[in-house]
Amino acid sequence: MNIGIVGCGIRGQLFADALSAEAGVTVTGMADLSVHAREAARARFGADISLFDSIEKLYDSGIDAVIVATPDFAHLAPAVEAAKRGLHLMIEKPLATSADEARLIREAVVKHGVTCLVAFENRWNPHFLKLRRLIDEGRLGRIVSVNAVLSNTYFVPEKMLSWSAASSPGWFLMPHTLDLAMWMTGSTPVDTTARGTRGVLARRGIDTWDTVDALVVMESGAVAGLRSSWILPESSSHIVDFRLEIVGTEGSARIDMNEQGITTDLDRHATHWALPQEVGGEEEGMAQWMVRSWARGLVEGIVPVPGPEHGQIVTDTIETVHRLIEEAHRAEK
Repeated sequence: MNIGIVGCGIRGQLFADALSAEAGVTVTGMADLSVHAREAARARFGADISLFDSIEKLYDSGIDAVIVATPDFAHLAPAVEAAKRGLHLMIEKPLATSADEARLIREAVVKHGVTCLVAFENRWNPHFLKLRRLIDEGRLGRIVSVNAVLSNTYFVPEKMLSWSAASSPGWFLMPHTLDLAMWMTGSTPVDTTARGTRGVLARRGIDTWDTVDALVVMESGAVAGLRSSWILPESSSHIVDFRLEIVGTEGSARIDMNEQGITTDLDRHATHWALPQEVGGEEEGMAQWMVRSWARGLVEGIVPVPGPEHGQIVTDTIETVHRLIEEAHRAEK
């Protein structure tokens, strides 16, 4: 099974590395419009992977499946063209940053009979897998509320992402927590309210939302409160603040991804995630387990989950969140 990757950036390189020792699959090519990104991939992988400056050249190279690891807003063209060519897909979350584009991707996948995994990697996170098992066992009863915080320090919009002004904490982060809320409740959104703030990042040269807060009512009756921000101080103990609380009729549970038992006091006090890291000569972590699971499913003919239908619901909801915060922002002026 020959796999291609669209996007030679951080995630594209991560996926290529994660699949390097996976039996039955070979990453044969990567594509990126950026010369700099291709050069970075060349430095990392040498001549083992062919590099292309267009998706057409990559897709003509004889691959069977493709990973779309482009920025959030650039999934449509590579995904639809891959589906037309009969290539199976894994697409980074969110599926797209507009409901129309998400629908076009889903329709292309269905029309051309290919499979598609939307890469919500927290479904491979041991913390959330344990919580989901407790819910499946009925230990928490009926879930009535989900509260999630997933935020970043300034480092992410200012230094990690070159395209942050074309995204937001709502698009970059909130799909993760909305997916978790849907997965934990086994339900889909039926009503949404939202508010956001902006101005801080704009004054630093990045014209996007600083914070996004959403209240999402699920079909099951559960209510999910979701918060994402891009303006945490870089003095924070970690660049990611990730917490989840679930309340059920028979019990509750809390996950704090920030407190994993590893702290250091060097140039400053910091906390560290146990994953990803190299174990037994291979890089391990949620993203790595996800892409390997997807690749094994390709070989074995297993339809991956979550698919494009789920991805479209997430995109539809996050688009609604942004419409609501834009409307409220205009009304306040």
